Amino acid sequence: MTTLPNLPEPLPPLPGVSEAALDLTYRQPDHWLVQQLDRIGLSPHQATSIAAALPQPGPATILVVDDTHANLAVLEQTLAPLAHQVHVAKDGPTALLLARRLCPELILLDVNMPQMDGIEVCRQLKADPDLRLATVLLCTDGHDHAAKNRGLALGAVDVLTRPYDPQEIVARVTTHLAVQRLVRSLVSSHLARQRELAAMRAENLEAFRRLEWILLGSSAALRQLRAQIASAASGPDAVLLRSRSDSGAEAVARAIHAASPRSRAPFISVDGARLASLGQDGEISPFSTRGPQPSRLELADGGVLFIEHFERLPHHALEQLAAAIEAAQAARLGNRTPTPDVQLVAVTSLPDGINFSAHFPVAVTDTLERQQIRVPSLGERRDDIMTLAEAILLRQVHATARELNGFDGESITNLRAHTWPGNLRELEDVVVRASASCTTGVVTIDPSLIQSGIRLGGYRLLRRLGAGGFGEVWEARHQLLARPAAVKLMRGDHANDVELLERFRREAAATASLASPHTVILYDFGISEQGQFYHVMELLDGLDLDRLCERHGPPSPERLARFLVHACRSLAEAHARGMIHRDIKPSNLFTCRLGLEVDVLKVLDFGLVRRTDVKQRRLTDENFVVGTPDYMAPEAAADDGRIEPRTDIYSLAASAWSMCTGRSLFTAEAPMAVLVAHVRQTPDDLLSCAPHVPKVL
Repeated sequence: MTTLPNLPEPLPPLPGVSEAALDLTYRQPDHWLVQQLDRIGLSPHQATSIAAALPQPGPATILVVDDTHANLAVLEQTLAPLAHQVHVAKDGPTALLLARRLCPELILLDVNMPQMDGIEVCRQLKADPDLRLATVLLCTDGHDHAAKNRGLALGAVDVLTRPYDPQEIVARVTTHLAVQRLVRSLVSSHLARQRELAAMRAENLEAFRRLEWILLGSSAALRQLRAQIASAASGPDAVLLRSRSDSGAEAVARAIHAASPRSRAPFISVDGARLASLGQDGEISPFSTRGPQPSRLELADGGVLFIEHFERLPHHALEQLAAAIEAAQAARLGNRTPTPDVQLVAVTSLPDGINFSAHFPVAVTDTLERQQIRVPSLGERRDDIMTLAEAILLRQVHATARELNGFDGESITNLRAHTWPGNLRELEDVVVRASASCTTGVVTIDPSLIQSGIRLGGYRLLRRLGAGGFGEVWEARHQLLARPAAVKLMRGDHANDVELLERFRREAAATASLASPHTVILYDFGISEQGQFYHVMELLDGLDLDRLCERHGPPSPERLARFLVHACRSLAEAHARGMIHRDIKPSNLFTCRLGLEVDVLKVLDFGLVRRTDVKQRRLTDENFVVGTPDYMAPEAAADDGRIEPRTDIYSLAASAWSMCTGRSLFTAEAPMAVLVAHVRQTPDDLLSCAPHVPKVL
């Protein structure tokens, strides 16, 4: 049975055809055509879609050509019940004139006619670009086999022999008309797809040209990046781009597409953050090949599928992607071209140390981790800074039609010396603002534009201190108070994530309500002009206990006891206010210098706090672990609703055990196995694992 996947949607109105006529045709397609297409193997749905999408809806135009009146009468009477428009011609020249005027879909053509026989008429019909699609049926007495063969060789598709059998005529004409309309539908669909692909190629080229300035320069980091782009473009293997925000990941992805044999095929984007914000009610099939509409994966067939914010893809999308990857791998193992055939290019801002296999399906991680490209930040491309700045300035010249002749010497020195924590976005912002205020033709960049950093509310971001899956921590300074601070910034791609916003809000509310000197102080909480949520906290000078142990080994028993006492003071206040931290671990315990005092411990990150006196909605689905498995209390691991102060005390004790021994309380390959161990197993004796620890501890 013939199947035609991905049938075209109804075409836009055609010139010369009224909207009412089209609407009627779309709503009530030709029943004879639907039935006939169904007979030759198409499903009713496919047949109806084709009938509705035809560029020439309604009754067919048929031309009957014969020099014998009796034959014409028989054919006219036989075709009359079909309700098509039937026209007749009694000789070859007249037939050609009528054909050029009527453009018939089907022509019944007598072979033996005086002056111009049917074979010559057929030859001229097939030589005419406007008529070559017409279906020609030859009519003969059945004896002239040579003439029939010549006609079929010229493009006729069938032969009717006299004496005519009316049922045979109806069957053949109806079938050939159905095939003719199917052909016209496919041709129209193909031409429409060619136009769409041409428009898409133009858009892709324009998008690449808008971004290609990002890849200008001659630094060692950029030369290595270009080599990696060329390598990635040479084959079909997936690529994982590791990139900080605004470092140019999309430009790299488009450069891979432009340099590959897939450059004339689509470049389709999927935004993982957007999918996460839509949830199951939104665009739920980005990578499925079984939906009623083509997915993003199918739209990218033959080209590149670019996945932004890969780490934010929701679970259902990851499952679809894993299934598509496995199907493609199976096809390649069988020496077949995958359908659809797509090169994946995914970008993530997760740190290099993140273990993908613990968070994503094996098929996805195995595929993406084979070929990774680290996109350098602007600070790592210091030799390219002036090339990029001049490219931005040239764009301003073209956009504003102003005469701008480069930068003065001091500005060049300042541009090269800056660390550019905001990467390309910060550089572009500085150059555009400086060029807008330029009055001399030579651009002077005020040092305050650079030294003040990125503006965020009343603060300026000066230097990024760290990054995680959902946000970044920056050193910042208040513009009026000149007070140093740490800004915890939720990246803009998570602005629509209700769960993360609620967690961010809870952390701010919980931290602001606590006054213990051993809880990090919250100065401010707000939303930037770009829609980014942020916390402003005290800037701590020190290390978290996880890094402390990595660098210097286990702390002395006396020092550890001091840390634990400070942590308990912070937790005691939180517990007294009905708040359970739920994520106590060494990386959330920070030892710092406070004035003249050293080794002051601060408890960080109240993002998972739960109140014992207020019923709170669950922020995550039932399959998601809330907290860190290595330090999770049994009741938290089971999530049986018995979360209470002792839950944090257990996590604090597990943290202390880990710092003393240099390993986790329980070890297992899978996080779930660690949780089960917390519930069912007894920890090893501390003194047997760390003999140096005094028994009193």
